[in-house]
Amino acid sequence: ATVGRPLIGLAILVTAREHDSQYDWTMNEPAALKDGLDPAIIDVVRNRKPMAGLPENDAALIDFARELFRAHYVTSPTYSRAVKAFGEGNLVALVRVLSQHTQEAALLAAFDQRLPVGQKPLLP
Repeated sequence: ATVGRPLIGLAILVTAREHDSQYDWTMNEPAALKDGLDPAIIDVVRNRKPMAGLPENDAALIDFARELFRAHYVTSPTYSRAVKAFGEGNLVALVRVLSQHTQEAALLAAFDQRLPVGQKPLLP
């Protein structure tokens, strides 16, 4: 099995949100919507809301990423939940997306990347 585009979009957005990367978020939210990511899930991530009521795979990914980026490690229960949701190979693929966008967030912050003129910011 492969990781679908909506889940990749979610991985990108949760990474951008946890790093407060306005540029990465604003450039990727429209693509995530186009790829089928539910606007309600985007709202949960954008506003750092609780995940109650979200589909299990989405909640497992958000929880995994939030824990990784906030605590700088992932607990065994969170890891086990993610492996159950995605399988180990797909989890590795998702962590690669998280890692890539963490790198992008660092580069964007270091070089003070601004949104294009006229582009409305999509993060609060």
